Amino acid sequence: MSAKRAKKSGSAGNRQTDSRRHGSRPTGRRDERTLARAGTRASGGSGAGAILGWSAIFLVVAAVVVGAAIIISQNSGSSGSGSGTVTAPVVVTPSNIASEGRTLGNADAKVTVDFYGDFRCTACHEFTLTTEVNLVNDYMATGKAKLVWNDRLVIDDIRQETASLAAANAAFCAADQGKFWTMHDWLFANQASDESASAFSASRLSEIGKQAGLDMTTYLPCLNSGTHDATISAASTAVSKTITGTPAIYVDGKFVGQVGSIPSYDEIKAAIDAALAAPAPTATPVPTSTPVPGPTPVASPS
Repeated sequence: MSAKRAKKSGSAGNRQTDSRRHGSRPTGRRDERTLARAGTRASGGSGAGAILGWSAIFLVVAAVVVGAAIIISQNSGSSGSGSGTVTAPVVVTPSNIASEGRTLGNADAKVTVDFYGDFRCTACHEFTLTTEVNLVNDYMATGKAKLVWNDRLVIDDIRQETASLAAANAAFCAADQGKFWTMHDWLFANQASDESASAFSASRLSEIGKQAGLDMTTYLPCLNSGTHDATISAASTAVSKTITGTPAIYVDGKFVGQVGSIPSYDEIKAAIDAALAAPAPTATPVPTSTPVPGPTPVASPS
């Protein structure tokens, strides 16, 4: 991801609560409590003064709520169901970093960072806008580590839907054209703030691919036929008992962080640095066979 990304702080869990999975926002609840307190204070007065005081407070709180809603919409890339106009990502993966398929960075890098995510997962989107930015700049761009995307269809599993799978297949279809990370950026930018399935309907995935600059003559058949569905589903199911929430991060096969929270940049950095500092495994020498001399021929008596 480019250094232009805004850095934000945030944490969620490898085993997240339903509120995080379903994208609920704390802003609304705070505003509701503010409104309730305002109403209580205003009701303490009497006559026109009380009514005017309540009205003024209501207008102030309403303005705060509207402003918060605008900010949330801008930050999430799409609001509500996410079924509206396709929008371009604000943050994009640097095109000058080597990539192959779903791997970003030098394929021969010593350390591998596995990111298990769901394109409908709002916590995953926040992770890509914050922690992943620094990881990419510090480790993938420098060739020290590579980042590998892995699909974990947690929201489909919870809601018994297929939109996460459809989005993952769309990304695979883009990977067939060497544009996985481009599609990765566009999918996250167009997810729904409530993680609803409508954000990734067939028609919307088609439009997202078009706006992302994919070759539609090959993308659409791949998208519509679910070319990679079986592969994606099998991979997600294989880790479903150990990875029950997203995003989940592994460094060289070891889980990073604590169950119930998303690892911070510092935690992932520490894991990568430790892996970089570890001596490379010494190859066990293969025994070489020493030729055994055969018996010395004895001259037969003449």
